[in-house]
Amino acid sequence: MSALSCSVSTAAYDGYGFDRILPSLARCGVRQVEFAFIDGYVEAFTDADLTLALADDLCREMRGLDQHCRYFSGHIDLGLDNAPARLEARCRFAAALGAKFVITNAATLGNRARFLANAERMGHIARHHGVRILLENPGNGEPNMLDHAGDIPALMATLDDATFGINYDCGNLLSHQPARSPEADIEQALPLADHFHIKPCRRTADGYDFTELGDSDIDEARVLRALVAAERSFSLELPFRLHRDPQAQPWRDAKPLPLDLIEEKLGRSLEWLDNLQ
Repeated sequence: MSALSCSVSTAAYDGYGFDRILPSLARCGVRQVEFAFIDGYVEAFTDADLTLALADDLCREMRGLDQHCRYFSGHIDLGLDNAPARLEARCRFAAALGAKFVITNAATLGNRARFLANAERMGHIARHHGVRILLENPGNGEPNMLDHAGDIPALMATLDDATFGINYDCGNLLSHQPARSPEADIEQALPLADHFHIKPCRRTADGYDFTELGDSDIDEARVLRALVAAERSFSLELPFRLHRDPQAQPWRDAKPLPLDLIEEKLGRSLEWLDNLQ
């Protein structure tokens, strides 16, 4: 199974600048980059950091490394008061990177009404920038409009499917809905989702750790074989610095992992994927 057929998220490199991330990904053979600007997952940033000047710089560097970006992760709760403005910043930035899809969350159940009230406006924003919004199931344990695959049909029935779709993440399910089988749930999501995150996750005495491919509590071989058989696209999201506590709340190591260790972990994950039959 070719590792080059999927995107790799920059979340693996939390703590490093893109001037080091993109060349490192290139050394690992990665040509499809998924940029991750996710609150709580990576170094702190603001919406004001998502400038067209930064996008131009990143595009220039990607061109020099024969890389491109199709997916952009910029998770927020789309039921918040300021969600349309925050989504606008992400769609504009993603489009400038060349991305066609913006991955985010839908809304917590408490914000459901506001999400639905703003859905048409947010869809207009996405269409204006030529991108599609992919809604992802969260991992923090707080009841959401999209807790698991069984929620997809009802959610999508309320939305314009030309503008909205689903990005399914079974690594999130492990902490968000621990009683459910991630493998069975992702198989239920196969005909319903547009894109998938492969995020290896392992239960520990202190909560949850994110690991290399082939070293988690999820049967990724089963999952990936199903995705390939169904011809579904996916990205590797390997947030090695990130953890979740027993209540599924995220926390990050105090310091970034050494760059050579990240490359080792990513390299082994890509090799594992290459060797999967």
